[in-house]
This record gives sequence, structure tokens and C-alpha cells, in this order.
Amino acid sequence: MKKYLFAALVIFASCKKDKAVIDMSPIDAKGDIFFISRRISNSPDWQMYVMHADGTNQRLISNSIVPCSPPVVSNSGRQVAFLTCDSSYIYSLNVINIDGTGQKILSAGKPLCYQPAWSPDDSHIVFVKNDNAAGGRSDIYTINTDGSNETKLTTQGDNFTPQYLGNNSILYASSNSTPTGIYKMNTDGSSKQLLSPAGKSFSNPLPSPDGKLITFVSNDWNGGQVFVMNANGSNVKQLTFTVNTKYFDTGFPREGNGNPVWSPNSARIAYVSYESGNPDIFVINADGTGNQRLTDNTLRDEYPSFTKDGNYIIFTSNRDVTLSSEIYIMRTEGQLQTPLTHYIADDIYPSFISK
Repeated sequence: MKKYLFAALVIFASCKKDKAVIDMSPIDAKGDIFFISRRISNSPDWQMYVMHADGTNQRLISNSIVPCSPPVVSNSGRQVAFLTCDSSYIYSLNVINIDGTGQKILSAGKPLCYQPAWSPDDSHIVFVKNDNAAGGRSDIYTINTDGSNETKLTTQGDNFTPQYLGNNSILYASSNSTPTGIYKMNTDGSSKQLLSPAGKSFSNPLPSPDGKLITFVSNDWNGGQVFVMNANGSNVKQLTFTVNTKYFDTGFPREGNGNPVWSPNSARIAYVSYESGNPDIFVINADGTGNQRLTDNTLRDEYPSFTKDGNYIIFTSNRDVTLSSEIYIMRTEGQLQTPLTHYIADDIYPSFISK
């Protein structure tokens, strides 16, 4: 009898220990957070800001940016690629140092120039440009970060959402096939290869930090869904399956799941789900297990991004109805959801900069 009692006590103690592993210690993220804001009074423009990860030392980088394509911080954290628009509605791709110095225009589109992404070594930027004032399709370009050697890489279909896959390949979505698919090509535009399955539309490829996997999305499942596949296009797996059950416009697909982002160790994906009618943040393992809801807000929680150590997720929320969208931080299991900004103006698109 004593033996069974001892075993029961061991099991009980083990269960108590498992419950105790949830980390509720104070948030202590190290580094800076980049975001954009409209907090300047009487200004219709958006501005770029940087702050410490505890919300202190908020400082302006640049005014008058275009938010239709989010600014992107370089891998080193030293520069930002972003868009501006002139009075003729010509969009320009710019870079600026993270301290607000050295702003320069790299390229301009007639009318569009958008969706920049940095190469792993920060020596190049891949982006989308429509260089036809009459409209029409968009193509993928690369350019050196000093503004030299602009190169057009695609010539067929409508092409968008490019991302580097290592230093030698570029992922992108293209309507060169019907419907739109995920492609891979060399950085000089050669060896274009369709990776995603035929017969369904896919877009927004994003490689994992270790370069072994690609996450992407599709709206062909009665609502947006998140997928993952190997970097060579094999082993395609659907990770999400839910759709918005509260609102449905018969003229459009149901809102589902999207905006996937990788954890630094390539093991987990944070994403936004509309399954409850409003956007909330979830995480899921790259193999499809461990799906977990992190936020449960009657308004909007979106734009998740991991800190470089993988211990925290920063995101945007408008849960405080006295304010607009603000930047929040939480642990990766959803604990200690903490506001970092507090303005009657939108603060959105947060990304982490390690020191």
C-alpha cells in the first residue's frame, strides 16, 4: 500500500510541476521595437518610430511614409526599407538608417513600387514594381542597397510578395500559372520553378529562418488558410482549417487565417485567425500540432512578430477602446499581455530589432 501511495504522490507532484512551468516572471525583453504611427497632430501622414522593448525612449525616424506595404528592417537592424509617394502618386522605394540619417531613394515605380525584402547579408533588396503608367502587371526586381544595378527578374504574369530564400534564391507568387502559385528562382531570374500544387491559388511565401520550410497562404478553401511545405516544394501540409463563423459577405470568401510569421528557431508559426469573427493571434507548431490561441479580444489583435530570442511576441491591438491600435508584448504562450504605446493614434506593424 505504501508503494502505491508513494507512486501517487510522485504523479501528483509531477502534475503540479508541469502546471508550474508557465512563466509568469516579469517581461524582460532586450532590444528595440520598430513600428509606424500617426501620432503627429494634424498630420495625415504616417511616421516611423523606434522604442526600447519596454516601451521607453520612443524616437522618430522619418515622416511621410506610405503604409500600404509595411516598412522592413534589415537583418542587421541598421536600416529600414520603406515607401514614399509624391504628388503625382509615383511610389518610391527608400532606405534610411535606423537613427533617421542617410535617407535615399533607390527606385521609383509608375505608378507602383512596393513589397521590399532584404537579402540575408543586407547587400540587396528584392521588390515589386509596376513601371507602366497605364497600369497593368507587376514584376520582381532586385537592386543593390546603394541604388546600383537594378535588375528586372520576371517578364510574364503578375508577380508579387518576393522573399529571399538564402543568398541564392528568391521566392515569389506569380499568376504566370493559373491560378496563382508559389515560385522559386535564382537571384538573377533564371531557373524559375513552380513549388506549390497546381489547381489552387497560393501567395505570400515566407521561408523559415533555417531555410528548410516555407509557409504560405491560400484563399481557395472558403477562407484564408495557412500552409507549410519543404523548401523544394515537397510535403505540402495545411495547418489551419477554420473560417469566420460570425460574418459572411457572399461577394467575398469568408475571413479565415493568415499573416503567418516564423519563430526564430523555425519550430513554430504565429498567425492571425478570424474564426471568432474578429482577428486574434494563435501559434502552431510547424508540423501542425500544438495549435494554441493566445489572444481573446472582442476587437482586433494582429500583426504578430517574434522577438529574436523567441521568448516574446509583439503585436498590435485596439482592445483599449479609448485609444486606437497600440503596440503590445506578451510571452509566447500568451501570458502578460502588456501595452507598450499609449496614444490616441494608430501604432502598427511592430518588428523587433536585437541589440
